[in-house]
Amino acid sequence: MKKLFYIVGCLVVLSSSPVLAVAEDPAVVVVRIYESRVTVEVTVVRGTGQPEFYKFGSGSRQKDLVAAATGYQEVIAKLYAQGYILQESLEGIQGESSNLHTLIFVKAPSRD
Repeated sequence: MKKLFYIVGCLVVLSSSPVLAVAEDPAVVVVRIYESRVTVEVTVVRGTGQPEFYKFGSGSRQKDLVAAATGYQEVIAKLYAQGYILQESLEGIQGESSNLHTLIFVKAPSRD
């Protein structure tokens, strides 16, 4: 009798239609970084919203290295706090005195 209930239960589960997962398109944030010998300029774009601009010092002296690391840390920590995760890092133009990079962040799926 137990086997009969087990088989009927399995057939009921198999015959029911599966629930389709509904996934929203992830929110994407594009971060462009222009780094020269003197400054770092970061532009954060969130879809159709207004871009955010950040500018901080850069260079090879300890003071400049700390300023650049602090600036990067603040921008990236803000994105992570808002639920974004780094999806891709693209190398851009590499010049003698400047570099251009692009970071793509995607909103992490919520855990409900």
